[in-house]
Amino acid sequence: MNRSKFIFQIAFSLLFCLLLFTAAHAQAAAKPQGDPSYDIFLQVIVGSNEAGERAELPGNLSNISRQLKANFAFSNYRLATTFIGRIGNEGNFEYKSVANVFGEETDGEFQTFFEYSLNNFRAMQEPRSEAAFQIGTFRFGARIPVKIGPSGKDENGKALAPTLAYEQIGIAATRLAVPENTPTLMGTLILPKTRGTVFLVLTARAAGQRIP
Repeated sequence: MNRSKFIFQIAFSLLFCLLLFTAAHAQAAAKPQGDPSYDIFLQVIVGSNEAGERAELPGNLSNISRQLKANFAFSNYRLATTFIGRIGNEGNFEYKSVANVFGEETDGEFQTFFEYSLNNFRAMQEPRSEAAFQIGTFRFGARIPVKIGPSGKDENGKALAPTLAYEQIGIAATRLAVPENTPTLMGTLILPKTRGTVFLVLTARAAGQRIP
């Protein structure tokens, strides 16, 4: 094998390897990347003047706690529950459930039905400001059982069956902006036949960070 032929084979091998590398790189670049996901936390706080053990709010709600105590005169604030979900950029999220998270007295037949949703959730591209999210529509609603029928016993001494009605409560807001990883008060609700108030706090952050 003469020298020219050897050099040609070496050059051809290098060119072939370069073509393989370029093709692999182009294929990897062309592969679609998944949209980022975000964790959303809806925390339900109940404020009241009921006697009993005082419960401190979690540390991540310290700013919210100061805000509530500065604007409301309740002696007790407790975290009733935390709902966790995941949403994609420009995505929607909807949640429905049956639970007793407001602390009202119910038996097994009378439950609270509630739901909340986020629509058109988008990460805001604002390089000169703090990261934030825009929400097209935020909705929270609940149907709470309220006994309105007579109480006591009938003429035969038998306990009267209660008459039940469901009170609808809820809030809806559009075109909201919330800062990333910052608990944000979304609104308040007054519970039927109680003196308590429900506070809805939303936190949104990149997926995978520590749960509050």
